[in-house]
Amino acid sequence: MRLTALSADGFKNLESVSLIPDPSYNLILGENAQGKTNLLEAIWALTGCRSFRGTRERDHLPFSGGNLQVEAKFQDARREQSVRLCMVPGSVPEKKFWCNDIPQKSSALFSVFHCVAFTPDDLSLVDGGPERRRTFLDMCSAQLHAPMLGLVRRYQLALQQRNAVLKQHLPESQAEGLLLVWDKQLEQLGTEIAVQRSIYVRRLAEVCVPLYARIARGRETISLHYQSSVFGRDAQETLPEQATPGLVRQYGEKMRQSRASDLQLGHTGSGAHRDDLFLAIDGKPAKEFGSQGQKKSLALSLKLAQAEIYSKRRKESPVVLLDDVMGELDEARQAVVSTIVREMQVFVTTCHPESVLSPKTGRRFLLKDGRLMDEPS
Repeated sequence: MRLTALSADGFKNLESVSLIPDPSYNLILGENAQGKTNLLEAIWALTGCRSFRGTRERDHLPFSGGNLQVEAKFQDARREQSVRLCMVPGSVPEKKFWCNDIPQKSSALFSVFHCVAFTPDDLSLVDGGPERRRTFLDMCSAQLHAPMLGLVRRYQLALQQRNAVLKQHLPESQAEGLLLVWDKQLEQLGTEIAVQRSIYVRRLAEVCVPLYARIARGRETISLHYQSSVFGRDAQETLPEQATPGLVRQYGEKMRQSRASDLQLGHTGSGAHRDDLFLAIDGKPAKEFGSQGQKKSLALSLKLAQAEIYSKRRKESPVVLLDDVMGELDEARQAVVSTIVREMQVFVTTCHPESVLSPKTGRRFLLKDGRLMDEPS
């Protein structure tokens, strides 16, 4: 997958940005607060997903007021397509997407235009909370198995309804009938989500473990464990490729066993929403015992593995966005990263081009005050 043209106007501080990117390597230069990350975020917005920076959609609107528009053409394995995003300010900003000039929901874009983004904030994949890692697994799984996003959304809605019943603190005999409806939905959805996560963790381990060894130059080893609150610590080793009636019953039994404590606490204590991806370095929890350098290398390995898995399974590569991370790696680590993404289209941002190991080919762009131009040679 390659971006062949991009234009952005009104995305935060970006003004009338228009570029024809190189099919392989694009280096975006500029001082801080000039719009480099905004440009990558504008590309990411065309996937239909929430910002990789966690910002609110209303904050995407131009600082000076007015409308927002981002448009791109891209070549996938079959043909050239176009995607467009428009947002109009208001008490609730109106956001619209088009694909090939046909109106689409944001969720439809996710299965059309694919990116993998790595930013300094992705260190939270290692030292952040379980929710960050669950989201990572679910998004990665959805890139290969489109129904995954729908499963997660339906699960979250059913979970909200179950928790609403639990917060009433009714006697168990009274609450049982109300909970049964949501339990049935959650046990089916939760089992399917756990199975898809376990499938992805197996794939992730196959790619990420040797990749980390290359980045760390063999000085330590990592391991990945899918910790399911229903199916155990290493669920990736025990769960099959498809949900079975037996697994659904096991999930339902776990919910029934915890019903009394759930009523007391006022929320659902077990299920797919409590799972985690446990990361270890030399057998020790990376979150507690890893150095900053090790955590950064592990987070980078996870993201690069995501891109490589996508490329192998879909027979085409995603667009890779590297926001201000290459300059923080030494030359040897940059060389490993460059090898992994050499067949992909990459956008790299930096304030210090001298610190980035760049290929001889590619394009360099300079951003200043939200405007983009070719860097003077």
